[in-house]
Amino acid sequence: MTKRNFLLGKGERLVEDVAGVRGGAPKSHPYTFSEARDRIAPMLTRVVRGIDQLPDAACPDNRAVATVTLNPEYIAKSYFPERLFESVGLEPVGSRPRRITPQKRSKGREPEETITTELFVMGSRDAFRAWRNELPRWGEDVAGANELPTIEQVAAPSPRDKIKGRLPKSGRTVFEVVLHSDSGTGSNGIIPLFKDYLDEIGIDQPLDRRFSAGGLCFVELEAPVELADDIATFTPVRALRQMPSLRMLRPTFRSSRVAMENIALPAAGPVDPNIRVAIFDGGVPKNHPIGKWVKSIEPPGIGKTIGDFQKHGVGVTSAFLFGHIDPAKPVARPYAPVDHYRVLDTAPGQNPHELYEVLARIDQVLVEKQYQFVNFSIGPRLPIEDDDVHAWTAVLDDRLSRGTTLATIAVGNDGDGPSKGGFNRIQVPADCVNALA
Repeated sequence: MTKRNFLLGKGERLVEDVAGVRGGAPKSHPYTFSEARDRIAPMLTRVVRGIDQLPDAACPDNRAVATVTLNPEYIAKSYFPERLFESVGLEPVGSRPRRITPQKRSKGREPEETITTELFVMGSRDAFRAWRNELPRWGEDVAGANELPTIEQVAAPSPRDKIKGRLPKSGRTVFEVVLHSDSGTGSNGIIPLFKDYLDEIGIDQPLDRRFSAGGLCFVELEAPVELADDIATFTPVRALRQMPSLRMLRPTFRSSRVAMENIALPAAGPVDPNIRVAIFDGGVPKNHPIGKWVKSIEPPGIGKTIGDFQKHGVGVTSAFLFGHIDPAKPVARPYAPVDHYRVLDTAPGQNPHELYEVLARIDQVLVEKQYQFVNFSIGPRLPIEDDDVHAWTAVLDDRLSRGTTLATIAVGNDGDGPSKGGFNRIQVPADCVNALA
Protein backbone atom coordinates (compact mmCIF):
# COMPACT_ATOMS: atom_id res chain seq x y z
CA MET A 1 0.00 0.00 0.00
CA THR A 2 1.33 3.41 -0.94
CA LYS A 3 2.23 5.55 2.08
CA ARG A 4 0.30 8.82 2.24
CA ASN A 5 1.84 12.08 3.48
CA PHE A 6 -0.79 14.46 4.81
CA LEU A 7 -0.48 18.25 4.55
CA LEU A 8 -1.61 20.39 7.47
CA GLY A 9 -3.74 23.26 6.19
CA LYS A 10 -4.13 26.68 7.83
CA GLY A 11 -1.37 25.91 10.33
CA GLU A 12 -0.98 29.62 11.06
CA ARG A 13 -4.14 29.40 13.17
CA LEU A 14 -2.25 27.25 15.65
CA VAL A 15 0.39 29.93 16.21
CA GLU A 16 0.25 32.22 19.22
CA ASP A 17 2.62 34.74 20.80
CA VAL A 18 4.95 33.43 23.49
CA ALA A 19 6.40 35.82 26.04
CA GLY A 20 10.13 35.10 26.29
CA VAL A 21 11.91 35.28 29.62
CA ARG A 22 14.75 37.79 29.48
CA GLY A 23 17.80 37.40 31.67
CA GLY A 24 18.06 35.28 34.78
CA ALA A 25 17.85 35.85 38.48
CA PRO A 26 19.28 39.06 39.95
CA LYS A 27 23.07 39.05 40.38
CA SER A 28 24.24 37.78 43.77
CA HIS A 29 27.09 39.94 45.04
CA PRO A 30 29.92 38.79 47.33
CA TYR A 31 29.83 42.19 49.08
CA THR A 32 27.08 44.63 49.87
CA PHE A 33 27.66 48.26 48.94
CA SER A 34 28.55 49.14 52.54
CA GLU A 35 30.97 46.21 52.83
CA ALA A 36 32.67 47.14 49.56
CA ARG A 37 33.01 50.81 50.58
CA ASP A 38 34.44 49.91 54.00
CA ARG A 39 36.91 47.42 52.47
CA ILE A 40 38.20 49.75 49.76
CA ALA A 41 38.60 52.88 51.94
CA PRO A 42 41.74 51.68 53.82
CA MET A 43 43.20 50.33 50.58
CA LEU A 44 42.86 53.77 49.00
CA THR A 45 44.52 55.32 52.04
CA ARG A 46 47.55 53.07 51.50
CA VAL A 47 47.58 53.83 47.76
CA VAL A 48 47.58 57.59 48.36
CA ARG A 49 50.29 57.24 51.00
CA GLY A 50 52.42 55.32 48.50
CA ILE A 51 52.03 57.67 45.55
CA ASP A 52 52.53 60.74 47.78
CA GLN A 53 55.95 59.37 48.72
CA LEU A 54 57.04 59.22 45.07
CA PRO A 55 59.37 61.93 43.77
CA ASP A 56 57.56 64.51 41.67
CA ALA A 57 59.79 63.64 38.71
CA ALA A 58 58.53 60.03 38.87
CA CYS A 59 54.94 61.21 38.37
CA PRO A 60 54.81 62.93 34.95
CA ASP A 61 52.20 65.70 34.91
CA ASN A 62 51.48 64.71 38.53
CA ARG A 63 49.94 61.44 37.31
CA ALA A 64 50.34 58.04 38.95
CA VAL A 65 49.43 54.42 38.18
CA ALA A 66 47.63 52.06 40.56
CA THR A 67 46.18 48.57 40.19
CA VAL A 68 42.55 47.58 40.65
CA THR A 69 41.92 43.84 40.96
CA LEU A 70 38.41 42.69 40.11
CA ASN A 71 36.58 40.13 42.17
CA PRO A 72 36.65 36.91 40.08
CA GLU A 73 32.84 36.97 39.79
CA TYR A 74 33.02 40.21 37.76
CA ILE A 75 35.50 39.49 34.98
CA ALA A 76 32.83 39.56 32.24
CA LYS A 77 32.95 42.71 30.10
CA SER A 78 29.42 43.65 31.17
CA TYR A 79 30.69 44.16 34.75
CA PHE A 80 33.61 46.44 33.84
CA PRO A 81 33.49 49.39 36.32
CA GLU A 82 33.65 52.06 33.62
CA ARG A 83 31.27 54.53 35.29
CA LEU A 84 33.16 54.24 38.57
CA PHE A 85 36.48 55.12 36.93
CA GLU A 86 34.90 58.02 35.06
CA SER A 87 33.36 59.44 38.23
CA VAL A 88 36.69 59.45 40.12
CA GLY A 89 38.81 60.65 37.18
CA LEU A 90 40.85 57.50 36.51
CA GLU A 91 41.66 55.98 33.13
CA PRO A 92 42.25 52.24 32.54
CA VAL A 93 45.56 51.88 30.67
CA GLY A 94 46.10 48.12 30.73
CA SER A 95 45.24 44.78 32.27
CA ARG A 96 46.66 41.35 32.97
CA PRO A 97 45.47 38.06 34.47
CA ARG A 98 46.14 37.46 38.13
CA ARG A 99 45.57 34.49 40.43
CA ILE A 100 43.99 35.37 43.79
CA THR A 101 41.85 33.98 46.58
CA PRO A 102 39.04 36.52 47.16
CA GLN A 103 37.96 37.39 50.68
CA LYS A 104 34.36 36.38 49.95
CA ARG A 105 32.23 34.65 47.33
CA SER A 106 28.55 35.13 46.69
CA LYS A 107 25.86 32.85 48.14
CA GLY A 108 28.06 31.99 51.11
CA ARG A 109 30.41 29.76 49.11
CA GLU A 110 33.90 29.05 50.40
CA PRO A 111 36.57 31.29 48.75
CA GLU A 112 39.07 29.46 46.55
CA GLU A 113 42.05 30.45 44.43
CA THR A 114 41.12 31.39 40.87
CA ILE A 115 42.02 33.63 37.94
CA THR A 116 40.78 37.20 37.77
CA THR A 117 41.70 40.46 36.02
CA GLU A 118 44.05 43.11 37.37
CA LEU A 119 43.53 46.55 35.83
CA PHE A 120 46.10 49.33 35.63
CA VAL A 121 44.52 52.76 36.11
CA MET A 122 46.18 56.13 35.65
CA GLY A 123 45.10 59.47 37.03
CA SER A 124 46.34 62.58 38.77
CA ARG A 125 47.47 62.22 42.36
CA ASP A 126 44.78 64.77 43.19
CA ALA A 127 42.16 62.38 41.76
CA PHE A 128 43.37 59.55 43.99
CA ARG A 129 43.36 61.86 47.03
CA ALA A 130 39.84 63.09 46.25
CA TRP A 131 38.53 59.53 45.92
CA ARG A 132 40.11 58.61 49.26
CA ASN A 133 38.59 61.64 50.99
CA GLU A 134 35.10 61.29 49.52
CA LEU A 135 34.62 57.50 49.57
CA PRO A 136 33.65 57.17 53.29
CA ARG A 137 30.72 59.56 52.65
CA TRP A 138 29.51 57.87 49.46
CA GLY A 139 25.96 56.66 49.19
CA GLU A 140 24.59 54.23 46.63
CA ASP A 141 23.22 57.15 44.59
CA VAL A 142 26.72 58.45 43.70
CA ALA A 143 27.61 57.91 40.03
CA GLY A 144 29.38 54.56 39.64
CA ALA A 145 29.00 53.66 43.32
CA ASN A 146 27.00 50.54 42.47
CA GLU A 147 30.17 49.16 40.80
CA LEU A 148 32.22 49.21 44.02
CA PRO A 149 31.37 45.54 44.82
CA THR A 150 33.18 44.48 41.63
CA ILE A 151 36.52 45.48 43.18
CA GLU A 152 38.53 43.05 45.29
CA GLN A 153 41.74 45.04 45.80
CA VAL A 154 43.27 48.46 45.10
CA ALA A 155 47.05 48.87 45.38
CA ALA A 156 50.03 50.95 44.27
CA PRO A 157 52.77 48.78 42.69
CA SER A 158 56.19 49.11 44.31
CA PRO A 159 59.40 49.23 42.24
CA ARG A 160 60.17 45.66 43.33
CA ASP A 161 56.78 44.51 42.02
CA LYS A 162 57.79 45.73 38.57
CA ILE A 163 61.21 44.08 38.33
CA LYS A 164 60.92 40.70 36.59
CA GLY A 165 63.39 37.86 36.91
CA ARG A 166 66.94 38.06 38.17
CA LEU A 167 69.28 40.92 37.43
CA PRO A 168 73.09 40.92 37.44
CA LYS A 169 74.60 41.89 40.78
CA SER A 170 76.52 44.86 39.42
CA GLY A 171 77.72 46.67 36.30
CA ARG A 172 75.89 48.01 33.27
CA THR A 173 73.27 45.94 31.50
CA VAL A 174 70.64 46.32 28.80
CA PHE A 175 67.11 46.49 30.19
CA GLU A 176 63.75 46.08 28.56
CA VAL A 177 61.38 48.66 30.06
CA VAL A 178 57.62 48.38 29.51
CA LEU A 179 55.75 51.68 29.85
CA HIS A 180 52.05 52.47 30.08
CA SER A 181 50.83 55.28 27.86
CA ASP A 182 47.48 56.98 28.44
CA SER A 183 45.20 58.54 25.83
CA GLY A 184 46.62 61.98 26.59
CA THR A 185 50.35 61.34 26.21
CA GLY A 186 50.35 58.30 23.91
CA SER A 187 53.46 56.23 23.25
CA ASN A 188 55.27 59.18 21.66
CA GLY A 189 54.42 61.48 24.55
CA ILE A 190 55.57 59.17 27.34
CA ILE A 191 59.11 58.82 25.94
CA PRO A 192 60.18 62.48 26.48
CA LEU A 193 58.73 62.34 29.99
CA PHE A 194 60.62 59.12 30.72
CA LYS A 195 63.81 60.61 29.29
CA ASP A 196 63.45 63.67 31.54
CA TYR A 197 63.10 61.37 34.54
CA LEU A 198 66.17 59.35 33.53
CA ASP A 199 68.16 62.58 33.28
CA GLU A 200 67.08 63.35 36.86
CA ILE A 201 68.57 60.07 38.13
CA GLY A 202 71.76 60.37 36.07
CA ILE A 203 71.01 58.18 33.02
CA ASP A 204 71.63 59.70 29.60
CA GLN A 205 70.27 57.42 26.87
CA PRO A 206 68.65 58.22 23.49
CA LEU A 207 65.80 55.64 23.84
CA ASP A 208 65.71 55.34 20.05
CA ARG A 209 65.13 51.59 19.94
CA ARG A 210 61.51 51.06 21.00
CA PHE A 211 58.19 49.59 19.90
CA SER A 212 54.58 50.52 20.61
CA ALA A 213 51.65 48.10 20.66
CA GLY A 214 48.40 47.73 22.55
CA GLY A 215 48.80 50.85 24.69
CA LEU A 216 52.28 49.80 25.81
CA CYS A 217 55.69 51.14 24.85
CA PHE A 218 58.66 48.74 24.96
CA VAL A 219 62.00 50.53 25.36
CA GLU A 220 65.58 49.30 25.25
CA LEU A 221 67.64 50.98 27.97
CA GLU A 222 71.30 50.51 28.87
CA ALA A 223 71.99 51.53 32.47
CA PRO A 224 73.75 50.50 35.70
CA VAL A 225 72.04 47.61 37.47
CA GLU A 226 72.29 49.56 40.72
CA LEU A 227 69.70 52.03 39.37
CA ALA A 228 67.05 49.39 38.58
CA ASP A 229 64.87 50.37 41.55
CA ASP A 230 65.11 54.04 40.62
CA ILE A 231 64.10 53.29 37.02
CA ALA A 232 61.12 51.21 38.18
CA THR A 233 60.02 54.06 40.49
CA PHE A 234 58.83 56.00 37.41
CA THR A 235 55.13 55.35 37.89
CA PRO A 236 54.19 54.55 34.24
CA VAL A 237 56.73 51.68 34.26
CA ARG A 238 54.81 48.42 34.12
CA ALA A 239 57.75 46.00 33.97
CA LEU A 240 61.54 46.05 34.00
CA ARG A 241 63.68 43.04 33.07
CA GLN A 242 67.13 42.30 31.76
CA MET A 243 66.95 42.11 27.98
CA PRO A 244 66.64 38.42 27.03
CA SER A 245 69.02 36.90 24.51
CA LEU A 246 67.94 35.57 21.14
CA ARG A 247 66.74 31.99 21.32
CA MET A 248 69.38 29.41 20.44
CA LEU A 249 68.31 27.58 17.30
CA ARG A 250 68.10 23.91 18.20
CA PRO A 251 68.45 21.89 16.09
CA THR A 252 70.38 24.25 13.85
CA PHE A 253 69.25 22.44 10.71
CA ARG A 254 66.84 19.75 9.58
CA SER A 255 68.25 16.27 9.99
CA SER A 256 68.41 14.34 6.75
CA ARG A 257 70.17 11.18 5.67
CA VAL A 258 70.35 12.41 2.08
CA ALA A 259 72.20 15.56 1.02
CA MET A 260 70.10 18.20 -0.74
CA GLU A 261 72.40 17.95 -3.76
CA ASN A 262 71.39 14.29 -4.23
CA ILE A 263 67.66 14.99 -4.26
CA ALA A 264 65.87 15.54 -7.56
CA LEU A 265 63.89 18.74 -7.07
CA PRO A 266 60.88 19.57 -9.26
CA ALA A 267 61.56 21.25 -12.59
CA ALA A 268 58.38 23.34 -12.57
CA GLY A 269 57.87 26.60 -10.76
CA PRO A 270 55.36 27.11 -7.94
CA VAL A 271 51.72 26.11 -8.39
CA ASP A 272 50.51 29.66 -7.69
CA PRO A 273 53.18 32.37 -8.02
CA ASN A 274 50.70 34.98 -6.78
CA ILE A 275 50.65 33.65 -3.21
CA ARG A 276 52.85 35.88 -1.05
CA VAL A 277 54.93 34.16 1.64
CA ALA A 278 57.67 35.55 3.91
CA ILE A 279 60.06 33.62 6.14
CA PHE A 280 62.23 35.44 8.69
CA ASP A 281 65.33 33.43 9.56
CA GLY A 282 69.06 32.99 9.07
CA GLY A 283 69.25 33.36 5.30
CA VAL A 284 69.76 31.08 2.28
CA PRO A 285 73.20 30.71 0.62
CA LYS A 286 73.69 32.05 -2.89
CA ASN A 287 73.16 29.55 -5.72
CA HIS A 288 71.45 27.07 -3.41
CA PRO A 289 69.25 24.45 -5.18
CA ILE A 290 66.07 25.83 -3.58
CA GLY A 291 66.87 29.29 -4.95
CA LYS A 292 64.54 28.63 -7.88
CA TRP A 293 61.58 29.21 -5.56
CA VAL A 294 63.23 31.57 -3.06
CA LYS A 295 64.02 35.27 -3.21
CA SER A 296 66.69 36.08 -0.62
CA ILE A 297 66.34 39.55 0.91
CA GLU A 298 68.81 41.24 3.26
CA PRO A 299 67.73 44.32 5.25
CA PRO A 300 69.98 47.39 5.04
CA GLY A 301 72.86 47.41 7.50
CA ILE A 302 72.72 43.73 8.44
CA GLY A 303 76.04 42.05 9.27
CA LYS A 304 77.78 39.01 7.82
CA THR A 305 76.13 35.64 7.32
CA ILE A 306 76.67 32.73 9.73
CA GLY A 307 76.84 29.22 8.28
CA ASP A 308 74.73 27.47 10.93
CA PHE A 309 72.05 30.14 10.66
CA GLN A 310 71.91 29.66 6.89
CA LYS A 311 71.50 25.91 7.41
CA HIS A 312 68.58 26.65 9.69
CA GLY A 313 67.15 29.06 7.14
CA VAL A 314 67.40 26.43 4.40
CA GLY A 315 65.75 23.85 6.66
CA VAL A 316 62.81 26.10 7.52
CA THR A 317 62.35 27.25 3.93
CA SER A 318 62.57 23.76 2.41
CA ALA A 319 60.05 22.53 4.99
CA PHE A 320 57.60 25.11 3.69
CA LEU A 321 58.35 24.42 0.03
CA PHE A 322 58.41 20.62 0.01
CA GLY A 323 57.19 19.38 3.39
CA HIS A 324 58.72 16.10 4.55
CA ILE A 325 61.12 14.79 1.91
CA ASP A 326 61.09 11.04 1.33
CA PRO A 327 64.13 10.12 -0.84
CA ALA A 328 62.16 7.18 -2.27
CA LYS A 329 59.41 9.42 -3.65
CA PRO A 330 59.36 12.38 -6.06
CA VAL A 331 59.54 15.76 -4.35
CA ALA A 332 56.24 17.62 -4.56
CA ARG A 333 55.97 20.84 -6.52
CA PRO A 334 55.87 23.87 -4.15
CA TYR A 335 52.59 25.70 -3.84
CA ALA A 336 54.11 29.18 -3.69
CA PRO A 337 57.41 31.08 -3.89
CA VAL A 338 59.06 32.46 -0.75
CA ASP A 339 60.61 35.78 0.19
CA HIS A 340 63.29 34.79 2.71
CA TYR A 341 64.39 37.69 4.91
CA ARG A 342 67.72 37.18 6.62
CA VAL A 343 67.33 38.87 10.01
CA LEU A 344 70.15 37.14 11.94
CA ASP A 345 73.77 38.25 11.78
CA THR A 346 75.38 37.55 15.18
CA ALA A 347 75.54 34.49 17.41
CA PRO A 348 72.89 34.62 20.18
CA GLY A 349 74.15 36.17 23.41
CA GLN A 350 77.06 38.08 21.89
CA ASN A 351 75.18 41.33 21.23
CA PRO A 352 72.92 42.55 24.08
CA HIS A 353 70.97 44.68 21.60
CA GLU A 354 70.27 41.83 19.15
CA LEU A 355 66.70 41.08 20.25
CA TYR A 356 65.32 44.51 19.38
CA GLU A 357 67.50 44.75 16.26
CA VAL A 358 65.99 41.53 14.88
CA LEU A 359 62.45 42.55 15.85
CA ALA A 360 62.94 45.93 14.14
CA ARG A 361 63.88 44.18 10.89
CA ILE A 362 60.78 41.99 11.09
CA ASP A 363 58.49 44.84 12.11
CA GLN A 364 59.54 47.02 9.18
CA VAL A 365 58.56 44.28 6.73
CA LEU A 366 55.21 43.59 8.41
CA VAL A 367 54.32 47.29 8.37
CA GLU A 368 55.46 48.05 4.81
CA LYS A 369 54.61 44.79 2.98
CA GLN A 370 51.50 42.67 2.59
CA TYR A 371 51.99 38.90 2.92
CA GLN A 372 49.37 36.18 3.14
CA PHE A 373 51.64 33.78 5.05
CA VAL A 374 54.67 34.40 7.29
CA ASN A 375 56.81 32.18 9.49
CA PHE A 376 58.96 32.83 12.58
CA SER A 377 61.26 30.07 13.82
CA ILE A 378 63.24 32.44 16.04
CA GLY A 379 62.47 34.52 19.11
CA PRO A 380 63.56 35.53 22.61
CA ARG A 381 65.03 32.95 24.95
CA LEU A 382 62.38 33.82 27.50
CA PRO A 383 59.66 31.58 28.96
CA ILE A 384 56.12 32.89 28.64
CA GLU A 385 55.04 34.83 31.73
CA ASP A 386 51.42 34.51 32.81
CA ASP A 387 51.20 38.06 34.14
CA ASP A 388 53.03 40.12 31.53
CA VAL A 389 53.51 40.43 27.81
CA HIS A 390 56.81 40.70 25.92
CA ALA A 391 57.60 43.09 23.08
CA TRP A 392 57.81 40.30 20.51
CA THR A 393 54.35 39.00 21.39
CA ALA A 394 52.74 42.45 21.63
CA VAL A 395 54.26 43.80 18.41
CA LEU A 396 53.56 40.69 16.31
CA ASP A 397 50.00 40.41 17.65
CA ASP A 398 49.38 44.07 16.84
CA ARG A 399 50.74 43.81 13.30
CA LEU A 400 48.82 40.58 12.64
CA SER A 401 45.54 41.94 14.02
CA ARG A 402 44.50 43.14 10.55
CA GLY A 403 43.47 39.56 9.87
CA THR A 404 45.02 39.42 6.38
CA THR A 405 48.14 37.40 7.29
CA LEU A 406 48.40 33.88 8.68
CA ALA A 407 51.55 33.54 10.79
CA THR A 408 53.11 30.32 12.06
CA ILE A 409 55.51 30.38 15.01
CA ALA A 410 57.92 27.64 16.06
CA VAL A 411 57.38 26.97 19.76
CA GLY A 412 60.72 27.38 21.52
CA ASN A 413 61.16 25.20 24.59
CA ASP A 414 64.09 24.77 26.96
CA GLY A 415 62.55 21.52 28.16
CA ASP A 416 65.77 20.43 29.78
CA GLY A 417 65.80 23.54 31.98
CA PRO A 418 64.60 23.56 35.60
CA SER A 419 60.88 23.95 36.25
CA LYS A 420 61.70 26.39 39.06
CA GLY A 421 61.60 29.80 37.42
CA GLY A 422 59.60 28.48 34.46
CA PHE A 423 62.62 27.71 32.27
CA ASN A 424 60.97 24.56 30.92
CA ARG A 425 57.94 26.44 29.55
CA ILE A 426 57.25 27.32 25.92
CA GLN A 427 58.79 30.59 24.88
CA VAL A 428 57.85 33.99 23.49
CA PRO A 429 56.28 34.73 20.99
CA ALA A 430 54.38 31.41 20.98
CA ASP A 431 51.72 33.12 23.13
CA CYS A 432 50.51 35.29 20.23
CA VAL A 433 46.73 35.11 19.86
CA ASN A 434 46.76 36.15 16.19
CA ALA A 435 49.13 33.38 15.06
CA LEU A 436 49.45 29.59 15.02
CA ALA A 437 52.16 28.14 17.26
